[in-house]
Amino acid sequence: MSAISYIVFMLNKEEYGIEISYAQEIIRIPKQISQIPNMPSYVEGVINLRGKVITVINLSKRFGFEQTNVSLDSRLLIVELEDIMLALIVDDVSEIINFDDSSIEQLNSVISQIGNNSLKGIGKVEKRLIVLLDASKLKNEVFQQKIRMEH
Repeated sequence: MSAISYIVFMLNKEEYGIEISYAQEIIRIPKQISQIPNMPSYVEGVINLRGKVITVINLSKRFGFEQTNVSLDSRLLIVELEDIMLALIVDDVSEIINFDDSSIEQLNSVISQIGNNSLKGIGKVEKRLIVLLDASKLKNEVFQQKIRMEH
């Protein structure tokens, strides 16, 4: 049983995590995000990061939170999901935590069926519960939504 490291970030006053192997860097939100027409509301646009065009995803909007304000403390968590780079807008990035299998609770079937498919499970650290994202499912959801909107 080996531990997997997750980078933990805040989103709408809750803690979330994504496997650190996907994380490339954390940057401040640039002043210029170029909007792209006919995108889902949670796609804020694209940025140019050292010559690479990267899609910016507002996770608060993607997860249906009512409060989706971006503040001066907000950050872009740059992740590479297979061959795709995404910039995830998060409220703050806090720490790196190692989870082994015994500290990850799988989502029950009700939550899985009606909830968000991009969730992997709930990480338990002492009294804290951290929602763990499944990076490959998140990528698939983003691009499936884009394809549905195009047709």
